[in-house]
Amino acid sequence: MTSNLSDRDLRALLKVAEDGRRDEPIDAMPWAALEALRALVPCDSLVFKELDVVDEQVPVFQTLADGYRRLELDGAGDSREHDGFWQLRRGFRPCSYPDRTGDLTSITLWSDFYAARELRSAPMFAELYGPQGHRFSLLVSLPAPFGQTRRMQIWRDGGHDFDERDRLVVQLLRPHLHEIYLDTKRRRSGIPQLTRRELDVLRLVAEGLGNAEIARRLFISVATVRKHLEHVYDRTGVRTRAKAAALVLPRVPMTGGEPDR
Repeated sequence: MTSNLSDRDLRALLKVAEDGRRDEPIDAMPWAALEALRALVPCDSLVFKELDVVDEQVPVFQTLADGYRRLELDGAGDSREHDGFWQLRRGFRPCSYPDRTGDLTSITLWSDFYAARELRSAPMFAELYGPQGHRFSLLVSLPAPFGQTRRMQIWRDGGHDFDERDRLVVQLLRPHLHEIYLDTKRRRSGIPQLTRRELDVLRLVAEGLGNAEIARRLFISVATVRKHLEHVYDRTGVRTRAKAAALVLPRVPMTGGEPDR
């Protein structure tokens, strides 16, 4: 797959990851990673956002364009700028596709869902994105807790649509973008914020217990143990039980953590 990319492209892929890990941590995607990505996939602007689809809130809305940076937290962004955002979003195929299908790995373009004439008549485009000047979009979804989405949207306001080279580049970058995001959150918070029950699970992991034995000890189901571990992985950025326990337990007191939710 990478044979379709030039050596310059591959070096630029590495630069996105390296710049993101070196940049100052913020409550969103590191600006340096976004700048490097924008240089790799030419575009007019890009957005990183977190959506709470249950409470219809936008906890994170981050925009990068020429000479322009914007980061708004806790209820910012599109939902505040357009009263009908959430209703329009539900009816717009590119936005609803990951929620409807559970497919977070595909990199999608508007042109995957609409012909040009169809797109112009879609309410979300006609009322929101079109008036903002956007003509083409590339969307990447990142893992997120249940009831939330994390997405990066890359915009072109003219010229030609994104091509398969652009899609391939972002497909290869997708897991690294997720790790960059988790890394900046870890560096900013210092200690991962876990619930008491998540910490209980990790302490039993450190004792060498398997999921079934942990479930018996805590009087919960094996599925609940797995779900607690998935939350731990998402918050810490590591992907194994042993690494999570080794990262978290030396840095927290014997009791504590966030209240159970």
